Amino acid sequence: MSCVRSLSSLLLLTALLFTSCHHRGDESPLLATVYGHELHESDLEGLVGAGVGTEDSTAIVASYVEQWIRQTVLLAKAEKNIVDNFDRQLNEYKNSLLIYAYEQKIVNQLLDTNVSDDQIAEYYEQHQEDFLLKSAIVKAVYVTAPVKSPAIAKLKKIIERRGFDEHDVVELEETATRHNLSGYYDADSWMPFYTLQSSIPITTYNENLYLKQNHTITLTDNDNTYMVRILDYKMSDETSPMELARDNIRSILLNNRKLDILNRLQSDLLNEAEKSDNVKRYIK
Repeated sequence: MSCVRSLSSLLLLTALLFTSCHHRGDESPLLATVYGHELHESDLEGLVGAGVGTEDSTAIVASYVEQWIRQTVLLAKAEKNIVDNFDRQLNEYKNSLLIYAYEQKIVNQLLDTNVSDDQIAEYYEQHQEDFLLKSAIVKAVYVTAPVKSPAIAKLKKIIERRGFDEHDVVELEETATRHNLSGYYDADSWMPFYTLQSSIPITTYNENLYLKQNHTITLTDNDNTYMVRILDYKMSDETSPMELARDNIRSILLNNRKLDILNRLQSDLLNEAEKSDNVKRYIK
């Protein structure tokens, strides 16, 4: 809340710096003057919120006035010493803001934000080269147990089963829970291989080769035994699974729709202006 109040005060102060010199006809009480710029009580309208006590209100106003004085002194000095003409830049900035606001209004009115699974799948199939993985990813489940845990033998037996499936994941989790052991059991979610390494002390200099050679992993250090089952993996430079690319594809499709709307808007407005003879070109 304090950040929002500070930002609001800063914006109000900035506006007053450019408008205070035009308040000479203001009959509300005068609070300060700097090199001909005037700050009146009416300029502070909205600065102090409802319900603020008298003492706090006085402090807020006093602090604001002091800020205004400091900034206006600096502005006056800058106006005398900076010879560049900023009118063009200010006009360009104003025009850019107006155009952006208008374009956003039109986009908000016309943009269809519904993106179907079929549209995502179609884009994915046509642009797979845009979704190459920069590092390996895995689907995996794992359990961490103290080295003396009586559950280790049972857990290893489950982890190393042939044809490991969702029933084995359930049994693995239930066994670990009974022994108060930590683990990860979301067998359907992809994770970067380095994320797995942050939980399991796997050391390798060739992650692609390591994943090819290790579908079950058991590691032990001084404190714990780590048991991992790699359910699936994709190596770096392979195409990312579509479920990982889904959100990115949706953003791309929506952005393409926005660009189409804006391009049509510009073309339609130009055609309308030309047909009404409001565009004249004098260059050869």
